[in-house]
Parts: sequence; C-alpha cells; structure tokens
Amino acid sequence: MGEHLRIGVLDNDACALECIVRMVRSCARGFRRPVDVWSTTFPTEALMLCADATRPTDILLVDMALNGVTGPQLAPEILKRSPSTRLIGLTSYDPQTYAESARQAGIAPLLDKATLARTLAPAIAQAARRRDGTDGDGGVAAADAADIAPRAMAAAMPDSGMLTPQETRIVALSLGSLNAKQIAARLNISADTVFSHRRNIRRKLGVKTWYEALDRCRALHIV
Repeated sequence: MGEHLRIGVLDNDACALECIVRMVRSCARGFRRPVDVWSTTFPTEALMLCADATRPTDILLVDMALNGVTGPQLAPEILKRSPSTRLIGLTSYDPQTYAESARQAGIAPLLDKATLARTLAPAIAQAARRRDGTDGDGGVAAADAADIAPRAMAAAMPDSGMLTPQETRIVALSLGSLNAKQIAARLNISADTVFSHRRNIRRKLGVKTWYEALDRCRALHIV
C-alpha cells in the first residue's frame, strides 16, 4: 500500500461541501492507497492547510465562487505556498464562465457540480497521476473510475436519485416559494399528501428538516 493521498475540499456552501466530501470519501474506497480528506468553507483555512509541509495536500477541490474571492484569485497564493498541490475547480455555473481564468491560474480540470457523479472520480485519478509524476494509476485504476463515480453519488445522496416525478414536482414548487396548501391545490392533492411526500423526500436525502432538504436539492441540482 502506497503513501497517503491527502485531498482538500474548499466550498463556501456548507451543504454542497458535505456532499462533495462524501463523494470524495466514497471514491477513495476504490483507491489503492490510504486517503485523508479535509474540508473547509474558509479560504484562509484552506491556505493554512495547504501550506502545512508536515501534511502536504496533494489535491485541492476548489469552488470557483467563494466568499469575497474567486477560485482563480485564490489559486496563485495556494500554489505559492504548496507548488505540488494539484487544483481541481468546481462550479455551479456554466464552466465557460471561469474556463480561461481557471486555466491561467493553474486550475485543471474545471468540473460542473451537476455532473460530478461521472466526472469526479476520473478527475481525482488524473490529478493523482500528475501529482505523482507517473503514468501509473495514482492509486486508482483508470478502468475503475467510471464504476467508482456512481457509488460516490449514491453515498453522497442516500436514495436521492430515486425521487419520484411527484416528489420532484413538490421540490420544484417549494423552491418556488409555494407552501404546502398551495402545492396541494396546484397538484390537486391533499395537504396531508404533500406532507407525506416531504417526509419521504427528507428520508431519501438523509436530512431532518424540510429546509435542509431544499438546501440539499439546490446544492445538488436535483431540480
């Protein structure tokens, strides 16, 4: 078993951060070396963790839109403190918005959060290969990457890929600021049925409150 692979995740959305960390940890199950994962919503903390020479960060997943700073603005400072860290960009917006600035800042690849289920594991594998400076698999077999990714999404969102069409409509209407009675009228069902669907959605998303469920849906682009 090889040396540890240390992966950091920086995202100012706490809900998205939690989901991405779960996906990374699930991906790590297919790696051939131990993986350590740290995460933060604060750019200053990410800088400090990357600069820790005793526990170098091999790969940093960085959101493009942070509080008061963009990923491309932060990247040069990270690379100055930790030149060997490989940067992978994440965005909820059209990747073309940041494509050129990310490239110039040394962030590659740039991933759309809506497609992480299929792109995250291969991106980590490629970054690990580049970090190691080898043509090997960086701790994960390239042929396994496509298989790891769906398992990662399943771990990050328990059963959330199984929302029914009616549940998806209820989420969409809730995100449109309709309350339970208004949703019931719109869908021609009872308010009790709406509440029953909400309970099922919370269970599938692994959260306790309806507000948490809506935050999770926003972060993961479920609707």
